[in-house]
Amino acid sequence: MITKSKIRGMFLGIAIGDALGMPVETMSLEQIAEKYGRMNRYIRPDGHKWFNGREAGTWTDDTQLSLVVAESLIACHGLDMDDMAKRHAQALNEDDLGWGGSTREAVKKLARGIHWSQSGITDNPRRGRGNGVAMKASPIGAFLTAKYGQDAWLQQIEETRRDIRAFAQMTHATSMAVESAYAQIFAISQLLQSSPEEIDWDYFANLPGFGAILSEIQCRGDKHPEKLFDRLNLLVDLDFTKKSNEEIRDLFGGGTCYVYDSLPFSYAFFLRNPHSIETLYDVASAGGDTDTNASMVGALIGALHGEEIFPKNLVRELWRVEEILDVAERFTKTFAIPE
Repeated sequence: MITKSKIRGMFLGIAIGDALGMPVETMSLEQIAEKYGRMNRYIRPDGHKWFNGREAGTWTDDTQLSLVVAESLIACHGLDMDDMAKRHAQALNEDDLGWGGSTREAVKKLARGIHWSQSGITDNPRRGRGNGVAMKASPIGAFLTAKYGQDAWLQQIEETRRDIRAFAQMTHATSMAVESAYAQIFAISQLLQSSPEEIDWDYFANLPGFGAILSEIQCRGDKHPEKLFDRLNLLVDLDFTKKSNEEIRDLFGGGTCYVYDSLPFSYAFFLRNPHSIETLYDVASAGGDTDTNASMVGALIGALHGEEIFPKNLVRELWRVEEILDVAERFTKTFAIPE
């Protein structure tokens, strides 16, 4: 079921969600509603503490680093951590718009010559808990699905565990970050290989069950006792079709960049209504880390429905949209993804 349209949809969704949420990052649901109403169009973020003066439709680090990951996969025909680290260091020199502290700190180490297996290790207890790994992991889900087909990549569990753990630990050396990478990769894989009419939602929501396979994950320097997959159990236990935006916000800490909140927050919005572009507007309007949450949800919606789900004006008005589509096209050619 994986098609070029789904791959283009995934990449466009990453950038469109990012650009929709960019002007209101760190604002609350109520503040967004009062100042802008519904985030269903691109807005110039005048007065924003980070993005002031940026044009409407501009995307940030969520898209930038997703493209870095994709470019490395294309160039190496797979996951090559030496190349991945080099490209992250180059990206920091080009633009660090919106970069989180853990990513910036680790990539600065890479630029100083510290090996990627060590760069994410830190004594700072505030580092390694953000959503900076999950936000850029979608292209890896697409690569694994294209390479192995269906769920065959899950049968390569030792290789998968090793590679994705290395990918996460480069910037976020915590079990939670590794789990977040697996979760987004698993989610993207399921959506790319399913039609909207036939997807098994019970299987998709059973991310904690998939997590049980990975229960032996431990990262050096991990000081965080929370388990992301325990938190994701709520995706199975609760009926989100009956939850309001405010209720989802309150369940998951306002959707902050703390991945323990951010990832289940984003998945809850997606599972509430996975078939409508309105879901993307909902999560971009819900407060917290709006650009990253909307970017991850945009990737999910695009992977399930393909590029057709996005309004033409959001595609046309997206900053550097030609670059997004070029990466998507080269990705499909490299990994022989059919129409």
